[in-house]
Amino acid sequence: MAPATAPLRCGLCSAPVDPGNSHCGECGLVWTGSAPPAHDDPRFAALAACRRLSFRNGHVGAEGLVLGLETLRTLASRFDRTATLGPLARRLLGRVPVRALRSAVTLADFEKARSVSPDVALGCIARAADLPALVGLVAGHGAGFDAIAVMVDGTVEDADRVHAALAAVPGVPRLAIDAAPLAGDFGAQRNRVQRLARTRWILHLDTDEIPDVRLAANLAAIVADADRHADKVVGFARLNLVDGRPSAFYPDTQYRLVRSDVRFHRKVHESPLPGLDWRAVHRSLGGGLIHRLSSERVRARSIQYEAIAEGAGHPQDERLLLDDWPGIPADIIGAREPR
Repeated sequence: MAPATAPLRCGLCSAPVDPGNSHCGECGLVWTGSAPPAHDDPRFAALAACRRLSFRNGHVGAEGLVLGLETLRTLASRFDRTATLGPLARRLLGRVPVRALRSAVTLADFEKARSVSPDVALGCIARAADLPALVGLVAGHGAGFDAIAVMVDGTVEDADRVHAALAAVPGVPRLAIDAAPLAGDFGAQRNRVQRLARTRWILHLDTDEIPDVRLAANLAAIVADADRHADKVVGFARLNLVDGRPSAFYPDTQYRLVRSDVRFHRKVHESPLPGLDWRAVHRSLGGGLIHRLSSERVRARSIQYEAIAEGAGHPQDERLLLDDWPGIPADIIGAREPR
């Protein structure tokens, strides 16, 4: 059932914004006027198409839009481009007052980096019962990775069954499969994947998630851009399809592309962000995640998480997940892969 009044959304990242606000708390975009720019505002494409932009007083300004460096990088990624400060300014960022930095930002296409091996593992935590979904995920997307790393909530025998099933998938890369009880600690289980993978980067996916077609195509370029900026974590918007319909809970940013030396925190709603320098975190719109779940699963998940940690049920998230998003922009819904 759709909400009575659809929320205003940031034109850049589609996050909800409060009426009257002139900034987005999700991506950092600032605009003049009381209403945010539309998703298809031509200023976004015009900025992304530039080869060089002037970075002054900590931001780039253009026709009523103000963007810090990270916001500009996010905007560029939406158009499969990168945005990079000059080398001196990049070294000084965060070490001197940002208003003292004067530099140019260079923009370039992702294309040159697409053919580079990204040294990324597909990392999953799964139950033995998730094996059919895991096989489907690996069959559809495993060939784009250097390794598949899976921690099974179960026994050594369960891990052996998973290994045998995945080894039978044509074109499967190197497999690293192990088992340990989840014991209600999702963060610890993801950290086991971090250690197991033996790649520089891990893209963590659940068995009910897939990368959309743009993320699959851009992954090597996104990793190359992250390495250039010394990022350690990259977040992506996640489109939740509840009973097959786009949910209002968007962008639901998930920080899932993680350097192997980073560790997750918290037992539930686990995150690699606590304690991480803000300069090492990037939010990319160069692709996204697609999450398919049922309304029954939404409700059951809230109960499960609340049992693990008080307040982790996030009733506000449940409400948004169960609301439809009838006005979803065509390019977001168009990023879905066919069933």
